[in-house]
Amino acid sequence: MAIGHSDGVALWKEQMAVDDRVIDGTMAMQITYQRIGGYLTRFFLLVGVLAAVLAALAVWAVLSKKLALHRLVFVLVLGFGLLYSFVLPPYAAPDEKYHINQSFTLACRWANDLSHDEWRMGKVPTTTSFRRVGDEDTDLQNENTTVFTWEAFTSQLFTTTDQPFDSHQEYNELQTDQNPLLYVVSAAAVFLAYVLHFGFAPALFLGRLANLLLFAALAALAVKTAPFGKRVFTVAALLPMTLHLAASFSRDAPLLGLCFVFTALLMDAAFGPNQKKALSPARLTALLFCGVLLAPGKLVYLPLAALLLLVPAARLGHHARAKKCAYLAACLALALLLNTGLLTDTLRSGQTAVQTTAAEAADRTVKSRPAEPDEAYEAEICGESTLENYVKRLYYYVDDNRSPAAREVAFWVQAMQEGDVSPAVLGQSFLFSPDRANSYTDGQAFYTMASYALLGTDVTDGNADAYLPYFAEGGAVQAYKQLFNLTSCVESFAALGVDVGTMDDRIPLDRTVLAQEVEAARATRSTQSTADEADKATYTPGYILRHPVDTVLLFVRSAVENGDHYIRTLVGGSLSYYTVDLAWGWVAVLYLLLAYAALPVQGAVMKPAGKARGWCCAAAALCCLLAVAGCLLWTPTHYDTLYGLQGRYFLPVLPLLLLTCLPRRLAAVPDEDTAQTRLVAALALVQAGMVANIMLAIIAR
Repeated sequence: MAIGHSDGVALWKEQMAVDDRVIDGTMAMQITYQRIGGYLTRFFLLVGVLAAVLAALAVWAVLSKKLALHRLVFVLVLGFGLLYSFVLPPYAAPDEKYHINQSFTLACRWANDLSHDEWRMGKVPTTTSFRRVGDEDTDLQNENTTVFTWEAFTSQLFTTTDQPFDSHQEYNELQTDQNPLLYVVSAAAVFLAYVLHFGFAPALFLGRLANLLLFAALAALAVKTAPFGKRVFTVAALLPMTLHLAASFSRDAPLLGLCFVFTALLMDAAFGPNQKKALSPARLTALLFCGVLLAPGKLVYLPLAALLLLVPAARLGHHARAKKCAYLAACLALALLLNTGLLTDTLRSGQTAVQTTAAEAADRTVKSRPAEPDEAYEAEICGESTLENYVKRLYYYVDDNRSPAAREVAFWVQAMQEGDVSPAVLGQSFLFSPDRANSYTDGQAFYTMASYALLGTDVTDGNADAYLPYFAEGGAVQAYKQLFNLTSCVESFAALGVDVGTMDDRIPLDRTVLAQEVEAARATRSTQSTADEADKATYTPGYILRHPVDTVLLFVRSAVENGDHYIRTLVGGSLSYYTVDLAWGWVAVLYLLLAYAALPVQGAVMKPAGKARGWCCAAAALCCLLAVAGCLLWTPTHYDTLYGLQGRYFLPVLPLLLLTCLPRRLAAVPDEDTAQTRLVAALALVQAGMVANIMLAIIAR
């Protein structure tokens, strides 16, 4: 019975079949052998009780007026965020696996920088990630949360490891991009876990907790700072989708906090009281700092950062125009540099001389060739013609190393297979390295070493007169050219699918430099499209101009077919990588709370107003349009709907949209304090109900 409900739920180490159809049998196996009922009862009751306690605390706080609104927001964001972090554990948030990879890779880089090991990470392409040795677990890394994910996460929460803090392992897993700015906080928490020797699950928890604490502090600051619209910032911070992202490794956690704080500081600077009084140095620094940080986070939110131009000159103090110009220049420069990789390259250019290839293993040591030849090992590497054995022969016969690191060997094998280096050039980097290029005086010794490395045999054995004159005439270089041009050598490598190639003009040739060139070639390829031919033709500006009708129909079909998805993913009606859909009743309640938060107070002066309101509306709309345009440009022309568009992309500008773009004369609230009390109490109760609903939806799987 169980196996029939297992298709596509999770991964397992063995396959099962029903009616001769192979399916995923994870849930069948776990339901059969794993006792989960007692744990599930305890987990559900504990989380449910904590959610109820938080809701009761919120109701008590707003009714008793004993806790300021911004402090209450901090407590609720942190409390409910922690519950979300357990109910929707690591890898459950949208694209979280890529964000985790980037945070862990950044932590590994810091550990490597502080390590005394000779190995250096160098530049890591987005197609490769690093984590500590042992930081992998099939149950924890399951993106589709199940009750067994809950148990795996909570049972390992206090584990430790004996791996050193600079331990590292390379994975062929994607990162998000090359911009580290929004991952500094989560990576710092992961690095702390490395230093304290915490296990994989605690490291994941600490990274999420760091992001959550940062967002909770920024959200509370936004509520405290806002001169009006405090309800708007409160509801935006306590939406289920906001908390889901805040309690994850997603870069949206710090980005949302920065956008909320910047919007609140902007409203205070541009439309708050004391318009003729200059901002305090701390307030001005916070405003500029938040704007400069959010701009490069995601380029689509640059219009939001540009709204600083609305701040009156009097509020900026002396040299207001110069401050605005410098601010805009900093925003644009950081946005371009961090999102094109130029800054990373610039900062690390001085370290090029000491970097070594990312394929070198941490435990690499130079070992001497045995005093006596290792006949068994020689028979192994010379007996079969493979690229792997060729690399091992180079290390053995040239470098006197019979135990090269496996990852080092794999690195050069892959480089030859992908055409980044030829066998001739790779052999040249060993034979004519800086410390060896001018050391050859014995022609017989050179031929023996080089031919064993290239072919696995001594070609001069019994036939030295056919080879030694080449060495006497042109030295080791001429002899090497003769060897790799031998018909037997060319045919041997051709049978392995590679061209033996020719020598590089550089003599000596540093293998470290060659490795860096290979890495650069891989990094270049990683930025190029590898999509199917049908997916390479996308909605480029030229295509849109030539096919306006098709573009319009694409938007129409997207609205009709995916409109409910966009509506759900803005507020959190669809969570856990959009595999947990909650009832539409919750979605409707959340939108009603958004509308209630935006209602003005009767008789209050509406701000912003006039042209300033128009500019704010335009900036918010432009941010939304840029997010949609980014998805459009990635959409293949044969798709029926927009690629990748999600409602959560509009969350950073949601407070600005609610404050400026909604009609203001339809309804109003009589009193701000009463409205805040009702809103916070309702939000807390709704959140408690949604946490229970999420758990029931996951259990129902």
